Order: sequence, then structure tokens, then C-alpha cells
Amino acid sequence: MNGDILIAEKKYEQAFQSYYDGRLFAESHLDLCSSYGLTSRLGITLYRQGKYLNAVPYMKKCIIENSYCKGTIGEAQQSSLNTIALCFEKAGKLDSAIFYYKKALTYINQNVNLFSGKARFAEMARGVVYGNLGGTYSALGKYDIAERYLKASIDINNRPGYPQEDARTAQIKLAHLYINFLHFKEAERLMHQIEIDLDAGRGKGIIDDDILLRWRRLQWEYYDKIQDTEKAYKYAKSYYFFSDSLNEAKKDLERIDLDEGLKETGERYRIDLLNESDELKTTYLSAIIVFSILILIILGMAWYNLRRSAKNVRELTSLNKVISDYNLQMQNALTALEQSHEENANIMKIVAHDLRAPIGGIAITVSKMLEKSYWSESDQSTLRLIQSSGKDSLALVSDLLKTHSSTKEIKKEPVDMYSLLVYCVSFMRLKAEEKRQRIELDAGYFTAFVNRGNIWRVICNLIANAIKFSPPGTTIKVLMLKKEDMVLITVDDCGIGIPDNMHDKIFDMFTEAQRPGTIGEQPFGIGLAISKQIVEMHGGKIWFESKSTNGTLFHIELPYGTAV
Repeated sequence: MNGDILIAEKKYEQAFQSYYDGRLFAESHLDLCSSYGLTSRLGITLYRQGKYLNAVPYMKKCIIENSYCKGTIGEAQQSSLNTIALCFEKAGKLDSAIFYYKKALTYINQNVNLFSGKARFAEMARGVVYGNLGGTYSALGKYDIAERYLKASIDINNRPGYPQEDARTAQIKLAHLYINFLHFKEAERLMHQIEIDLDAGRGKGIIDDDILLRWRRLQWEYYDKIQDTEKAYKYAKSYYFFSDSLNEAKKDLERIDLDEGLKETGERYRIDLLNESDELKTTYLSAIIVFSILILIILGMAWYNLRRSAKNVRELTSLNKVISDYNLQMQNALTALEQSHEENANIMKIVAHDLRAPIGGIAITVSKMLEKSYWSESDQSTLRLIQSSGKDSLALVSDLLKTHSSTKEIKKEPVDMYSLLVYCVSFMRLKAEEKRQRIELDAGYFTAFVNRGNIWRVICNLIANAIKFSPPGTTIKVLMLKKEDMVLITVDDCGIGIPDNMHDKIFDMFTEAQRPGTIGEQPFGIGLAISKQIVEMHGGKIWFESKSTNGTLFHIELPYGTAV
């Protein structure tokens, strides 16, 4: 991984950015377990920089993400809890440190079977936490509790096959405790044992330098407490010489700090962890409000035209009764009807013209928003969905006057039907969530030679009907498969079904087979008629089946293209 290479090169700023970019990608495209490793590296990078409190939110996120993983979940969980406690201890927040050390102990004791080495590894981990707890209680001046935890840590890990370097650290902490409370005999006896262990090379590990530095500090403090000035000066001089050498070796690390841009990136991610759900809700609410207004306008205009058309039909019926006797009146009636049709066409043009402005404004606004670079991948996906929906709405407005167009006038092209179904399901999912419904998609990858906007309109209308007539909390299934030389699309709901007396009417324009939705949604009775016209103009067919239980299956067959 690029970030690990940068860490090895001590390029911590670039490493943090690399881990952060990878974390954003994993969050949008992978599962939570895949994000765990990157989140952990972000926290450890900040810890190495001394940004202890900034590292805590990342390590807490690690605990949540790792719970979705399989394998060494025990080691990872207790390690994250222990690291959080270390961060608080390093930052001087000792009560918080004790809380998380004890939380780590509780986790170890209750989940021994989750550790890769079972009881042995759990015991070693327990010894490490005991040592850390002892050091924290020592810093609080609680002698008895600190001594008990430190001795328990030493008893566990000061054995072959166990992390003896951790036992050396616990011994030094315990000796420091004895010195501070003036128990010099105990301190002298323990320091002698530490010296024997260090000379014998027991417990060598990656923290040797830190142990040796702390050992020199301990000797200096001991001889200073017993007022042996000569030896105290000797070990103080040795301590500072060794400390300066280590500091010189680590000067690159101390000089490196996150620049302002990286700080802003880290802050933005922490804010995302806290406010992600609020931002998504705000985005969804804004989109719902805008589209609700547009839908109300379109439905209002459609209802107005519906009433005008009904009036014209009544006039025509009256004229037909006297057609044999009043031929001249018939001609006049036809002329009046043509004029009415022209008026309707003009009204539709006005509606289309007036709707283009707000819909176009939405599309332009979203395009401008997408030009900004600070949107998360999730926000960008939502904005692209709104932008695409705006474009399709413009196309639908343009098609309002074309419901009687011939097949030759429809512009067709090869369309990836799987992508189109994914888009339709994503577009309607917000509406389904209002009724706590789920939409499931099961589709193959096929191409059909169709008009994309018109077929999008048909599928969205069928899904919208399924949502309207299905009870809250149910599941709507959308399926697509190849059937001979046709593509078969099915929308399966668990709704109120279609009564037998309405079977012959639901595809009629302005049908009387209208019923309110399961929560009182208003019906209009023209969606299925328009859908039938569109499908038949493509050389396909649309029909339905009533299920034996509640619900309906709507099917669409379209000419099949070539496999994707």
C-alpha cells in the first residue's frame, strides 16, 4: 500500500492523505470490514505525531468497523481499546484512560475464544493492560492499586514465550512507584533484578531504546532520592546523552507536522463521522421538496386538461344523437372540436414552457454544485441522481405533446437495460422509504433497442404504482431476464391487487378503475394508458397477473438487442 511506503519513508503528511483517500473510496464502494485497516492507520499516524486526542475518534471508528470482520477480531478490538486508553493517558486525561483500560480488560475476559491464540494470547493481552493500568494509577498517586496491577503484569509476561519487554516496562514503573513513596529497599531489590534481566538480554524487542532510556532515568531518580549526588549526576548525564542521541535520530519525525490543508482534511472527516446522517437527510429533504412541487404542478395541469377533455366528449356525444338530421351542425361541431384540440395543444405547450424553467434551473444548480470539490462520494452520487432526474424530467415535459406519435417518430438507440433499471430503482427508493418499503432488483445484463427516456418513464410509473398500492413495510421486487428474442421486465408487489371487474379497464385513458393508495394517495388513471402506448410503439407488450395472495405482477416485453 502506498501509505505504508510513505510511513516507512517518514513522509507522514503524504501517508495520512493517502490513507484518507483510500478510506473515502472504501467507505463508498466496499464493506465496513475493508475500511477498518485504513481507519486504524489514520489513527496510528496521528498518534505518532503526538495528536493523541485527534486520534481517538478514528480508533473508536475502528471498533465499529472491525466488528463486521471475521478472523482475529479479538486482538483488533482489545488493541483499539488499549490504544484509545493510551491516547488519553498521553494527553493527561487519566480518568478516561482508566475507563478504557478497564473496558479492554472486560472485553478480554468475556471474549477469550475470539483471540487467535485463545487463552494464551488473551493472557498476554491482559498482562499488557495490567501494566498500563498500574502506570496510570501510579501517576494518580494510588500506591496500593498501582502496585497490585504492576505485579500482576510482571507475573504474567515475565516468562519465556511471553512479551518480556513489556514486563521490563512494568518493572521500571513499579520501581519508580517505590522510589516516589520512599520504599527504597523494595526499589533497590527490584532495580537489581531489572539490571540482571537487561544484562542477560531477556525481553529484547522494538522498544529496547525506550526501556534503556527509562532505566537510566530510574537510576538517576533513585540515587537522587537517597542523596548519593555523585551517582545521581553520573546517571543524569548518561540519561541526557542517550536522550539527545535518540532525539537526533528522530528529528525528522519531530519536524514533520500536518500542514493546514491536511488539518482541514482530518477535521472534515471527523465532522463527517458526526454529521453524515444529518447532511444526507438535509439533501434528501431538499430533493423531495423540489420534486414534490414539480409533481404537484404537473398533476394540477393534467387534471385541468382532463376536465376540459371530459367536457369536449360530452359535447361530442350530444352532437352524435342528431347527426343524421343536422349534418351542418356536425360540421360545426367538428370545427369546434378541432379548435378545442388546438387550444389543448397550446395549453400543453405553455405547461411545457413554464415547467422547463424551474426544472432547468434545478439541473443547472446541481451541475454548479458538482463542480465543487468538497462533496463526499455519497453526496456526489446523490447530486448526480438529482441532475439525471432533472434531465429526464425535461425530456418528459417535451414528450407531453407526443403521446400519439407513430413508431417511426420515436428515436431509438441501444440501451443498457441493467443500468436503466438501477437508475429507476435508485430514483424511486426515496419515495419507497417514505412508506418504509424496500425495492429489490434482480436483473441480468441486456441491451434493448428503445427510447431510453420513454422506457424509463414506463418502469418508474410501474414502480410508483407498486409503492402506492402496497402497504408500508413491504418489499417490491423488480426482475429482468431474457425470454427468447425479448427482454422481460417484471414488477412484483404485495399490494391490494386488482379486482376482476377492473381487469379490462386499467389500461384505458382516463379509466374509471381508480382507487386511492394504501395511505390515501390520490389516483389519476392515466399512467398505465400512457405506459401501454409507449410499450406498443416499441413493438412490445404490457400485461398483468393477479397473484393468488395479495399483490400484482406487471410484465413488460421489449425487443432484445445484443448482450452487454
